[in-house]
Parts: sequence; C-alpha cells; structure tokens
Amino acid sequence: MKPSKSKFFILLGIIAAFVAIAILGMGDSVKSVREMRYGIDIRGGVEAVFEADGIDRKPTSSELDSARTIIEARLDSKNIADREVTIDKEGGYIIVRFPWKSGETSFNPEEAIAELGEMAKLSFRDPDGNILIEGKNIISAEPGQDTSGVGTNYLVSLTFDTKGAQLFEEATGNLIGKNMGIYMDEEQISNPTVQAKIAGGKGVIDNMGSYKEAKELADKINAGALPFSLKTTNFSTISPTLGNQALHIMVMAGAIAIALICVFMIVMYKLPGIIACLTLILQVALQLLSVSVPQYTLTLTGIAGVILSIGMAVDTNIIISERIADEIKKGLTVRTAVRNGYKNAFSSVFDGNFTTAIIAIILMIFGSGSMLSFGYTLLMGMIFNLIVGVSVSKNLLLGILEFKKYNKEKYFTRKKDTKIRKFFENKKKYAFISGTLIIAGIVFSFVNGVKLDTQFTGGVVLTYTVESDVVTATVKDAISDITDRPVTVQISNNRQNDDKQIIVTLAGNGGISPEEQKSITEGLNKTYKATLSETYAVEPYIGATALKNSGIAILLSVVFIILYVWIRFSTIHGLAAGITGMIALLHDVLIVFFAFVVFKIPLNDSFVAVTLTIIGYSINDTIVIYDRIRENSGINPKQDKISLINESISQTFRRSVNTSVTTGMCVLIILVASYIFQITSITEFALPMFVGVISGCYSTICIASIIWGMWELRKIKKSKTDSKGKNPKNSMA
Repeated sequence: MKPSKSKFFILLGIIAAFVAIAILGMGDSVKSVREMRYGIDIRGGVEAVFEADGIDRKPTSSELDSARTIIEARLDSKNIADREVTIDKEGGYIIVRFPWKSGETSFNPEEAIAELGEMAKLSFRDPDGNILIEGKNIISAEPGQDTSGVGTNYLVSLTFDTKGAQLFEEATGNLIGKNMGIYMDEEQISNPTVQAKIAGGKGVIDNMGSYKEAKELADKINAGALPFSLKTTNFSTISPTLGNQALHIMVMAGAIAIALICVFMIVMYKLPGIIACLTLILQVALQLLSVSVPQYTLTLTGIAGVILSIGMAVDTNIIISERIADEIKKGLTVRTAVRNGYKNAFSSVFDGNFTTAIIAIILMIFGSGSMLSFGYTLLMGMIFNLIVGVSVSKNLLLGILEFKKYNKEKYFTRKKDTKIRKFFENKKKYAFISGTLIIAGIVFSFVNGVKLDTQFTGGVVLTYTVESDVVTATVKDAISDITDRPVTVQISNNRQNDDKQIIVTLAGNGGISPEEQKSITEGLNKTYKATLSETYAVEPYIGATALKNSGIAILLSVVFIILYVWIRFSTIHGLAAGITGMIALLHDVLIVFFAFVVFKIPLNDSFVAVTLTIIGYSINDTIVIYDRIRENSGINPKQDKISLINESISQTFRRSVNTSVTTGMCVLIILVASYIFQITSITEFALPMFVGVISGCYSTICIASIIWGMWELRKIKKSKTDSKGKNPKNSMA
C-alpha cells in the first residue's frame, strides 16, 4: 500500500470502526465485548450432578472416565473452555460445572444444562429393534457435503473403532436394502437404508436435507457416544469464585495499564509511540472481538493469553521504534529511517510471533479446557500482531509523514551511542544469582511444602445449607484455620428447593475423616447456621488424559522451538542457540514454580497459565537477542565471540528493559487492584506472573546468550586443542 494522506485517514477510520464494533457490537451475529461468555470464576454458572440411568449396577471407573471425556469434548466443541468435569467413583456421580451463556438473564440451571446436549445412550438397531452397535464404538461423526454430482449432497461421515468397524461390516452385510435405525435411548433420530456391505470402519449417511440437518445429526451421534444414559439428580447455580465486582475492577485496572503503557511509549518514542498506541488499541479491540464473536469463554487463562499478546504487541512496537532510532542516528532522512527500521525489525518480530503462534496451535490441538482457552487467545493475538503491529502501523506512520509538519527528526527519538557493557565477563555473578535463587526455592519447597489444588489432586466437596447471606472470604478464613488443605468456597442456590448453599472444596486425594468433617462444620457454625447436606469425594478436575495431553503439548512446543531456532539461526550454530534458550526457559519455569511455593499459592490452572505465558514471553525476548547476534556476526564475521555477545546484548538492552517495564506495569496494576479489593484468585495469578516477567527479562540478558557464548568458546577451544594435538606425518629422507 503506497502511503498517502487519504489512506492515513482511512486507516484511522478503520481503527475507530473496529473499536466501536467491539464496544457496541453489530446485532446478534457480532456480539460486543460486553456480551462475552465469561468463565465461572468471573460470572458464575451451573453445577449439575449426573448419574447413570438404565443400568442395574454402579458404573465402572473406566465407564465414568469415558463419560467424563465425552462431556469435556462436547463442552470444548461449544467453545466452553472454562469447565470443571469430575467424577465421584464411590458414588458413581459425574459433577459438571460450566459458565452461563453471555445473554443469560434468568439464570435457570435446567435450561443451561440443555446446552450440554443429549444425555442418552446411542445405538444402531435392525428393523426388529435388536441392538447391533453401541455409541461407545463410534470415534466421530462429521457433517459434510459432496458436490461431485448434480447439486449438493449433504452427508454425515461416521468413523468406528476396531470393534465397531467389525460390527458395522457385519451389520451392513446383513441389512442390504433394509433400514438401520439410529436411536438415542428409545427415540429414533435417523433411519438410513443400507446400500452395501461396508468395511474399513468408515461409513456415510447421505441425502440429508441441508448442512444444518447433517450437523444436528452428527452432533447427536457424537453426544450419544456415552457408555450409558445419564440423568440429572441435582442442579444449582454457583457464584463466581472471584467475586461479583472482579470483572469491573479488572477492566478498570486493564484500562489504566494500557493508558500508562501509551504514556510510556509516547514519552520514549514520540511519534512512533503515538502510532504504537493507535495500533495497540486496534489490536485489543480485534482480540476481544475474536473472543466475543464465536462466544469463546473468557477466563483467567484466556486473560493470560491476552496479557501475553498485549506484551508482545508492545514489544513489536518497541523493536520497530528502536530500529528507527538506530537509522536516524546514521543520519538518514526520517522517511528512509522509518522504512529501514521496519525492514530491519521484521525478522525479530516474525520469529518471535511465529514461534509463539505455533506453540498456541500445539496447545489447541492437544489441550482442552483452560489450555484451549489460552492457546486460542494467544493465537489470535499473534495473528493480529503481525497484521496490525507491522503492516497497519507502518502505513499509519508513513501516512502521517506525508504531512510536512511531522516529517522532521524532532518527532522521533535519536538513539544515543550504545554503551557496551561487559555482560559475558559477569557470568559468574549471574551464575551466583541464579544458583542462590534456585537453592532458596528448593529450601522453601521443603519448608513450606508444595500445595496442589483440586484441579490436580481431586478432593472432597462439602455442601452446606444455610439460612443467611454468606461472605465467601469469611468462610474460607474460618475453614483455613481448621485445616491446612487448599480451600475453595462458592455460594450456590439449589433451584430444586430454593436452598442457599455453601460449596466447600478441600484439595487432597485422601478423602476426609469424620473428625475433620465435624471440625469444619463446627467452625462454620460459629459464624453461620450451616447444615451439611452432601459430601462428594471427587477425582482431579484436570483428568489423567488432560494432564497427558498437556505434557505432550509442552514437550512438542519445546522440541519445535529448538528445531525452529536451529534452522533459523544456523549461521550462529542454531542447535546451541535452541538448547541454551531452553535452559533459560527452564530457569524461568523454576522461578515461577518457586514463586508459588514461597507465597504458599496452591498449584492449579493458574500455574499452567502463568508458566505457558512466561515460556512464550521469554522465548520471544531471547529470539530478539539471537537475531541481533546473527546480524552482527554477518556484518563482522571475524569478531570474537565475547565482544559479539556484549555488543548484541548492549544494543538490545534498552528494548528488553522497556518491554519488561511495559508488560510488568500491566501485570503490576492488576496485582495491586486485586490486592486492594481482596480478589484472591487474581492476586495468586498476577503475583507469580510479575515474578515471571522479571525472570524472563533477566534470563534473556544474563543466561541464554551467555551460555550460548560459553558453548561456542568451548567448541573453539576444543577445536584448537585437537589441531595442536595432531602429530605431523612421519617421513624418511
């Protein structure tokens, strides 16, 4: 796009339009940010207790696990990323918690539960009603269309497991020319005619009336893959764990943080700082719309993805502004400096955003629930960052330079001479600092112990009926004085009998003794008149499958980063760069872990969110320095490694610090607000995040490139030693 005054104003109009759409929305199809679907922690939601129906025995553990997995997948497919699905194996219960829809006003749990879909058992039957195949033997059902013939043929593609494939082949062979009914319990939902014997475990139901009809049937078939029918035995509303004012407070804190970031950018970088603020506002609007339009659930982990995206958006603008300042220092014209600045910054920006985007995609493929929410918001942020942070900002800045008044150097920052600091020579100091922090963290881990929340350990859910209004903080304090187990308290309203209830969740897989239960009840009765009505011993909310997939996702992310850095930075021995970058990331993950331990914060999904955020933030920071090392080594290939490292870190030092200041400022404001207004869950999220941001900046400057330099110097030294040690060939005159 060739810059011009008219295009500058068009871009301003586009920014204003998207901000307006984000605030006001556009009818039912484009919901505003005020109509987002917020997580249970922010807005509250529904708790439903299901039990097996139609079987004369208690469900087995494997059947309960299978049902849980199907319900989780169903919630994920509906973009309900904030949900808690657990099981009570002793009682045979499945307990599901999920948030309200964005437009929900009646808060009727019965209507909300209908969103989960059919809870009946699926079966394929012959015309006499004999069951041929059960829903548990279906892997998936996908809607589609075939346009190879005349018109469009809408269809549903079925995929069976090994046993299902065998049964399906046998059934279709016996029913050629006859109907095979598909039932949800006793209700027939489809009755296709079998055309031929079908082998291979794949089949198609064709001649559907429309794509909508095909999708509805596919959804029902997927929903019916339950190992047994389910019925709701209890349902109630649950209060937000963060408190009713949490959202308002966090929005205000976020607005203040963005305003301060804009002030910082304008003071530091002048005109490019103003453009950075405009593009930052556009990116925030687009990212929030990407959550509100498809009704993706926004919860704590999603907010973590937004924070990381904002941090990287600011980082993009800082990298570009610093590069422009470098070019102006060379004496180039303002317009040339701007073009060169964007050109020179692109590789750093692209590498950082691309690696983070791939990590987000891996998390979305293997993750579920909170990891899915984090991956989605992060991916959207990286896409918008590359589009808006680079292309839109460049055209805005070049467009404003079409006005002669602003085409002057005084509206830009001229970079001062870079002071080359001796970073590499101080490696022993950095080793001492890191070693001290890690040893201290290990000591605290033994002294304080590592507390795991119910997401990882499972625990006990105690439900009390109360007559008066309850303050959750008071209840939590009272119970915490009795037990050292992590405690979560929610207020519930049982819609079946209108009872007010307190739901107390105690982490730990050891159950609860009668004595402990009695002590907790007596402790509650000192403040409230509470009657214990139900007790569940629940499995971890983050199940074994989810934990395994999370581990696979993180491992694949690490492997990808090493491979990508290896390939992209081959001129500076990329394998060494990738491995040393991972060492720096491990350092940051340990520091975040120790922050949870030192401040006695139980490990839960907030730990997962903070860890993933810092991994993305830190690797982006490290790549910027690697990029400068690669650039400088290309300019002066004979430069020794120590001076190369010192020069590269010194040149990017201000950018690293400024990025950490802006990101840290955002997190710090949220931390202060949550502490003042006693929003414990946000405090327990923001505090280790703030520590992680500081650690990420430190590890980038003082660990990753330093260890890379030590690796390279050792290789050089070994090479010289080997060459000296070679004996000359013997000869005889």
